[in-house]
Amino acid sequence: GQQQRIRLPAGAELGDVLIDGRKAQLRLDDDHLTLPVTPGSHQASISFRLQQGAQWRQQLPTVDLSAPASNLNLGIKLPRDRWVLATRGPTLGPAVLYWAELVVFILAALLLGRTTLTPLRTHDWLLLGLGFSTFSWGVLLLVAAWLFVMGWRARNPEFGQPVWFNLRQLVLALFSVGVVLTLVSAIPMALLGNPDMHVAGNGSWMHELRWFADRNVGELPMAAAYSAPLWIYKLLILLWSLWLSFALVRWLPWAWQALRAGGTWAEPAADTAPGAASLAPGKE
Repeated sequence: GQQQRIRLPAGAELGDVLIDGRKAQLRLDDDHLTLPVTPGSHQASISFRLQQGAQWRQQLPTVDLSAPASNLNLGIKLPRDRWVLATRGPTLGPAVLYWAELVVFILAALLLGRTTLTPLRTHDWLLLGLGFSTFSWGVLLLVAAWLFVMGWRARNPEFGQPVWFNLRQLVLALFSVGVVLTLVSAIPMALLGNPDMHVAGNGSWMHELRWFADRNVGELPMAAAYSAPLWIYKLLILLWSLWLSFALVRWLPWAWQALRAGGTWAEPAADTAPGAASLAPGKE
């Protein structure tokens, strides 16, 4: 048995202190809490409050246990109106995978901007990907596939027999309608939803971050989350939606001309056979 002296952050307001489920009447002494510990195994719970709101860098308060500790579980719960950008803390914890994915996409966009198969230039690919990357990579791949298919169609107007030509036209028309409907439905989904930053690791997700440290001495390990107000994301996605609307006005006429290259619909050729006339010799 002994007295365990724990240092809480400066300005902390002490809440309930529970020892084995029973409330203990304790007070802070110069930011220090003296916790009585009797021999044996016990469970203690200490709650305190700090007068601070959501910040750009939300860090766990500094707590000094003044003793070795092991199997430490740390966590940060962020409000729903925060946009998680990055995390920092022990190795076993959350990671924002979005930025690595974005780097790969930027490299791909630099290559896609060099092709002449579509009317999109490098900045178009970058803007298209920046918008879709925060809520659906799948829709971005679908739009990219449609653009390249239509570019291929513009360069290959002939397709053999009329029946195969018409079948190709029908498939491309349905594909184009599906892509346009997907884009129209994706814009409200982006405006009303939350950005998916692909937060993963140790059971974490966007608004609940969890770290684990196996061993520590003195102060608890540092863990922090970097976030921005969600309205900033909403404003950016609104501007992106307006750009996408004007971009579609430019891309749809190009797609229509690509679909009409070499003809819109092929009429089946009429079967004709050369006629033959013969005269049979008459009998007298």
